[in-house]
Amino acid sequence: MKLNQLRDFLAVAESGSIHQAARTLNVSQPALTKSIRQLEKDLGAPLFERSTKGAVLNPLGYTFLARVRLVANELERARDEVGQLLGRGGGRVSLATSGTPSMLFLPSALKQFRRRFPDAQIRIVDGLLPVMLPELRDGQIDFAMAPKPAQSLGKGYLVTPIYANKRAVVGRRLHPLRHARSLAQLVDAHWILTGAAGARDTEFEALFRSHRLPIPRADVLCESLIALVSLLAESDLLALLPEQWVKSPLTSKLLERIPVREEIDAPDICLIRREGLPLTPAAEAFSDALLREAGYSGR
Repeated sequence: MKLNQLRDFLAVAESGSIHQAARTLNVSQPALTKSIRQLEKDLGAPLFERSTKGAVLNPLGYTFLARVRLVANELERARDEVGQLLGRGGGRVSLATSGTPSMLFLPSALKQFRRRFPDAQIRIVDGLLPVMLPELRDGQIDFAMAPKPAQSLGKGYLVTPIYANKRAVVGRRLHPLRHARSLAQLVDAHWILTGAAGARDTEFEALFRSHRLPIPRADVLCESLIALVSLLAESDLLALLPEQWVKSPLTSKLLERIPVREEIDAPDICLIRREGLPLTPAAEAFSDALLREAGYSGR
């Protein structure tokens, strides 16, 4: 198996066409076809379903694709790392942050990072862990800072708790239920779920059950931070969010806390990375800057 075969496989998988992939790679179509066939011969199985409309991955191809993306991303990361160690500057960092770290730590951490790596390219994925995890798994993301998952991610990940948190009931400014003082007064409201802490029963239903209350209606699951803020600000939906959301300059004029007397625990904010694969110097520097801004001193 050769690296150029993996490159060719990725190009065909992503374009869905040998013709288009050949144009992208600037190689002849027969040469690309030969490369893919040799790869399939080495593996002992076909990877594509071919038709007049193109080449579509079969189930084996999809399985192989995840591994090949990881290899390709690690090779690119290795090249970046060598350049950084040689003092060439530049490099790339790809990270994911959930809403609270983005609002509290990201701007200052970026300023710190720029002092050491002024020319690095930075990619930031903003969202919840279910959205981040696939890219973290295949190496497109260096690390993530997000709520601790309710269930173990399994082998292959390092999950480091950074700080504890509390959640609040959050709605739009001047929400009709803003004077409520208990969860019992909110059981008739409509709620939006974020999936930040895991399954619905972990994030939401268990809270109301623990207080022997009926489960409110919650039939909207939102894994987009922008959509979440928009829906809360422009409707009477309620959500369970970290307390910092109503204190941030970004959202304080749109959202407010409904001061129920019940304390609502929140999952710890954690740093999540793949186990056994070191960060590049640039990614390590950005990670350290975020940890310093979060007040973490355990590493």
